[in-house]
Amino acid sequence: MADLKQFLRFPFEDREWLVKMLLGSVITIIPILNFLSLGYFIRSINYGWRGSRKLPNWDNWSELFRDGFMVFVISLGYLTIPLILGSLIAMIPGIGIALASIIIFIMGLIIPMAIANFAIRRNVRDAFSFGEIFYLASRVFNFYVISCLAATLGVIMGIALLIGIPLIGFIGGVFIFYCGVVFSNFLGTIYHEATRR
Repeated sequence: MADLKQFLRFPFEDREWLVKMLLGSVITIIPILNFLSLGYFIRSINYGWRGSRKLPNWDNWSELFRDGFMVFVISLGYLTIPLILGSLIAMIPGIGIALASIIIFIMGLIIPMAIANFAIRRNVRDAFSFGEIFYLASRVFNFYVISCLAATLGVIMGIALLIGIPLIGFIGGVFIFYCGVVFSNFLGTIYHEATRR
């Protein structure tokens, strides 16, 4: 597996990195249109799975949008029940909020591997193959959890910049898109590792 520095710098080694990154950053901060970014992350997962450290092209926009919409549906499918259950559990005095947070956190950790399974297999049913998803995540557990937490932190920081500093908030979009591309490529790589052992 490539080292961390290689993953962090690979987006800037593409000859068209500036155009690709700026386009992705703008699309990421526009509601509905940002499904294209989610679709782009699916492509990045596939690139990582194949061992390619480069940025995908921005082409076949209908496919990008369709894939992005499927990422949204898969995420919603995973989070709907935990959010409803979590809101009910949160009402339990004392430990309710802690238990609800744990449930939502666990489901949040499962989603990336579910999306990777969809990205590689191209069938939405594979995103809900719970046994296989848990098995794959367990095979690369340390890399997987650390990368999920790092990506989440990066996106939170990007959102904070986007909302908190209106004049230069675009930097937040750049940060969110960059984290998404790097994480997606890494996710594809560790998915490959999980399936070949």
